[in-house]
Amino acid sequence: MTAWQRLGLEPTDNQREIKKAYAKQLKLIDQDQQPDDFIALRAAFEQAQYEAEHMAYEYDDSDDYFFENETSDVYVAQHHQTLSIEDQLNHSFLKIEQHISIYDINFNIRDELTQFDLLLQTCENSDLKNSYTDKIKDLLKKYDLDDFLTIFKDEETKENITPSIINQIYNDGTDQAELTPDHAEEVLAENTASLIPIYLNEVTEALWNKDIDDITFDKFKYLLNQKFDIPLSQQIQIKDQLIAPLAEIDSSTLQPEYFRFLELWHETYPDDANQYDQSYYSNLLQEKLTNYLSKRQLLKKLPQDQYLQLQELSGEKEFKPFKMLKLRRKFRKAYSKPTIDIVINEFQIQNSAQNQNYIFLKSLDNFKKLALISLIFIIGTFYFSEKLFNSTLYRETGFVTTFLFCLTFIFILQPIFQTKILGRENHEEKLISYRKIWLLSGFIFCGFAPLLPEILHQVLTYGWLVCSIILLGSIQLNTETGINKLLQSVFITFDIWMINIGLTAISIVLMTLFYLIGEPNYPWLVAYSLIPVSLLLLPESFRPLFYIFGYNKNRPELTEKKVFYKSIFVILFRLSWVFGFSFFLVSENFKSFMYASCIILASTIITGISTKTISSFIKYTTYIGLFFLTLYSIIGPIIIAYFLYCSLKAKKIIRA
Repeated sequence: MTAWQRLGLEPTDNQREIKKAYAKQLKLIDQDQQPDDFIALRAAFEQAQYEAEHMAYEYDDSDDYFFENETSDVYVAQHHQTLSIEDQLNHSFLKIEQHISIYDINFNIRDELTQFDLLLQTCENSDLKNSYTDKIKDLLKKYDLDDFLTIFKDEETKENITPSIINQIYNDGTDQAELTPDHAEEVLAENTASLIPIYLNEVTEALWNKDIDDITFDKFKYLLNQKFDIPLSQQIQIKDQLIAPLAEIDSSTLQPEYFRFLELWHETYPDDANQYDQSYYSNLLQEKLTNYLSKRQLLKKLPQDQYLQLQELSGEKEFKPFKMLKLRRKFRKAYSKPTIDIVINEFQIQNSAQNQNYIFLKSLDNFKKLALISLIFIIGTFYFSEKLFNSTLYRETGFVTTFLFCLTFIFILQPIFQTKILGRENHEEKLISYRKIWLLSGFIFCGFAPLLPEILHQVLTYGWLVCSIILLGSIQLNTETGINKLLQSVFITFDIWMINIGLTAISIVLMTLFYLIGEPNYPWLVAYSLIPVSLLLLPESFRPLFYIFGYNKNRPELTEKKVFYKSIFVILFRLSWVFGFSFFLVSENFKSFMYASCIILASTIITGISTKTISSFIKYTTYIGLFFLTLYSIIGPIIIAYFLYCSLKAKKIIRA
């Protein structure tokens, strides 16, 4: 990398521009963490200053040894007439060598080499001609400019350029049959030179506008294919001008139209993936190239129809459940244990978190995770179906009908509803609102059940239960790994049994309590025990409810601990008000239902407690409870005490 390339600047004699470029690049380097890069940048800065001074000296000296562009054509012609052919060749060679050695991107190397070739053709001394031909070829090879060696081809090779080639490019009505090979080569060069600036501007503008259609790609391909037939300065211009717009195109979705641009770029500049400088767009394009190359082989092996379907998993796409079911079936054949996350990671598909098709497949893949709530739905559906449709026809066909409805809901309707909820951009805020509505509606339906006719309350309760299943499933799908871990206090395998036994026991007690409150007229009141049980099993997911029904004022001066205690105080105050209202003002028929509502409100306190504390409390309470329950047996308390001792010992070792 040259000094100018490291500074991200074209060669210039303007010291002010050099200092600005150095300051800009210096901001991108951490001098403490990147000392080598800083040293290299400093060396490039000093080298650029030296070359700029030398460049300015050349421009000021009208009698300089090398011929610059500012020298008039008349002067050059007169000066050449006074020099021998050997001097002219020497001067021209030194001039070319000078500009190539400093990597002058403003130097039109093709024109200078063409002029040098013309001088060689006028040289009658074959030894001199061969000597300078070898010199110029060695120079080009030394600086990896082998592409320009074709300029110094022999006459026999030039004859191969026929007017027919020109006719394929030009059709301007002129008589092409009389073109000589030299003239043909000149016309080809002029045509290429005139098309490149036009195509370059058109492609650049199209890429900035995210237009990557076939027309843009054909022009893009034409520009890159001219790499070996145009001056070095033009090569650099094409590359530098295309990097930024090409890098800015979004590659977070699977776009075969964009990937072909990256593929061609990699074929043209194969070393660029590892040799970019520190500029923003170069790094951005490098990341996209690396990402594409890492999955190129997989994408090439993928059938076209599956490739197109995979694109539906990234970005904002239309929801297509049936196509996703078809895609899932195909990948089940390709993978032993297929999940949508495996596919996403395998093909490095990005921007899929809020993609509805992705959420739909994720819901299907997490059937085991949602098995408990699906079981609750099945039990509830069979119970309410028998209550609501107690007829002879239902008794004959009810089981099959209800079972088919349950399967349809679990595997089709539930994933679709969850997809619609989680596919929204503001789904987090919506989920918080849904949690609040869910708890308040359960509180009201439970507490004021006697005010409603039984049949109406049954319908409302079943509707509430269905909405609860959808909401709980959406919350579980949206929960990150590591949240709601109630096994945090596990130190030995037996601890897992204790925690699960404790959770099961608490859930059964709550369900029994709600069932007894509803007996004999409202036994389905047991459905509302789902609220405290859910808050117990998913405390972190429902934590917003702790602050919604507690202390929800935003005061930065309050610590988290103070907010916690204030929230508990507010919830207890509201609970005491509801309990007092129920105890003193409500009739005996209402009291038990209002007490059930108090349990629902009180359960919000659980969500404010850390999961680890809940886990430890349940574990040790279960140990103690089982210890006393098994007192009448001899072996029971001994076993419980032994495992409790092992758990405490393991805890001490782990935390030591």
